[in-house]
Amino acid sequence: MEITRKNFAAQFDNITRDLKKSCFVGFDAEFTAILSGDCFKYRLFDTNEERYNQIKNDVGQMIMTQVGLTMFQYERDLDTYVAKGYTFHLGPQVFGDIDQSFIFQASTLKFLCRHNFDFNKFTYEGLPYLNKEEEIRVRHLLKENSQFNNLASTLDMADEKMLQQHCSEVSKWLCIGDDGTMYLDVESPTLRYIVHNEVRIRFPGVLTTDSLGNSHKVLIYRDKYVEGANNAPVAILEDNLMNHLLGFSQIISLLATYQKPIIGHNMFLDIVLLHTQFIGPLPMKYSKFKKNIHEMFPVIFDTKLISHEMGKKLTFDEVWKSNVLQDLYEFFSEGKCKKLQTGVNLIKLSTPFDVKQTYHEAGWDSYCSGYCFIRLGHWAACENSGKYRPVGPTEKIAALAPYCNRINIIRGAIPYMSIVGDDPPRHRPEWLHVKALNERVINVGKVASALASFGSIDIKPYGNRTALIAANSQFTVNNILKQFKNSQEYRISPFSVYRHSVAGQVAMWGVATIAGSLVLYLLHKKVK
Repeated sequence: MEITRKNFAAQFDNITRDLKKSCFVGFDAEFTAILSGDCFKYRLFDTNEERYNQIKNDVGQMIMTQVGLTMFQYERDLDTYVAKGYTFHLGPQVFGDIDQSFIFQASTLKFLCRHNFDFNKFTYEGLPYLNKEEEIRVRHLLKENSQFNNLASTLDMADEKMLQQHCSEVSKWLCIGDDGTMYLDVESPTLRYIVHNEVRIRFPGVLTTDSLGNSHKVLIYRDKYVEGANNAPVAILEDNLMNHLLGFSQIISLLATYQKPIIGHNMFLDIVLLHTQFIGPLPMKYSKFKKNIHEMFPVIFDTKLISHEMGKKLTFDEVWKSNVLQDLYEFFSEGKCKKLQTGVNLIKLSTPFDVKQTYHEAGWDSYCSGYCFIRLGHWAACENSGKYRPVGPTEKIAALAPYCNRINIIRGAIPYMSIVGDDPPRHRPEWLHVKALNERVINVGKVASALASFGSIDIKPYGNRTALIAANSQFTVNNILKQFKNSQEYRISPFSVYRHSVAGQVAMWGVATIAGSLVLYLLHKKVK
């Protein structure tokens, strides 16, 4: 189901109920941009902390335009999972001095158009949101009773004109009307809050409240002392305003409250944007970022990492052709996994997706992530017990516990990010050091071309005539060393800090100098 501003309030209770009944939640997001340029390329040299530091100052310009959540509920009697999927359309908002901004890359626009992204829902119907810092600012202003004056002074011309028009209608009604009540139709929640306050200030003899059954209408009583009616409390007006401003942030709060396991696929950028969009700006320290994410979402599984590790147990003929989400989902949904021929749970959607559904639509991808998680969990649980049989959600989650809170890292020095505790050690081979023998300045592009046939590598300059090479496997390293052993163009050897770094060489010369001086001193003393 698609959720926009139009139906969010009406569906909120259903979403809450579905989430509460779920055993885990599939998650996916679509973005306005992808970080590009040489400084954002995935490199085999990068530690997770280095990669975080590379993007933390720039990722704040990106936002999620769609978030998909699929609540998987388990019917024990039928041994069946019922998936209830939602696609939330998000849009930035302006409120007082909060003016959310973002970038939209042309390449991302092209990509979204190819996958039938609905830009009208993003711009006209996208749900608002606030991160924790923005929410605290707004609540503080409301507490000090300064938000109304601040809002009224920042209205644009159209809203200011609409406010004056509503006040004129009230003035005219009080002067020449006979009815005891009147209605103002105010669609904007922010303007509705201002109208309540402005009418009470300009016309102190009236009473204003929300019209029962219609949240858009402001009901005004001519006599504030009329029996059976009361001014809508300011606290209620402020709560209504806050609920609107929080928008999708309320769903994030529900996820944090119920602490259901979150299932995604290749989630590094997802959790970075979850922080910027719903917690606050990224902290300077990588460890603080991980702590913040873990406090909000204590249980996260990344099916990209799980499938990579579990795929090692399959033969070449048995394994999926790749573990991108589409290939992985189709591998399991089409019954290609030979390990899952018996005792497999039925998974059904409560409401089928559109027949034109494509991948890279957040709701559908969140369903696919959860589907793959169920199949991988079933396989892992049966491997543990040595028997293929029906497996419930608790046992699946327990079987995949070794992968909990580990986020896949693409093409890095470290295989995954551990949200809890320290990251694992490097799993790539030691670097290689290359020196150009016939050039005063090394041509890194030329070196890359010369080594391209050996496997996946990255190269970065390391002085005028030297560079460093990072390879994805020891096999690649061994081949390079073997082939360039007698090269007349490049000298390639395993990198040594002491031999190849300036600091290491200075230290070695320092040690040598001290040792030499000591020897001379001892010889001089002996001669004397």
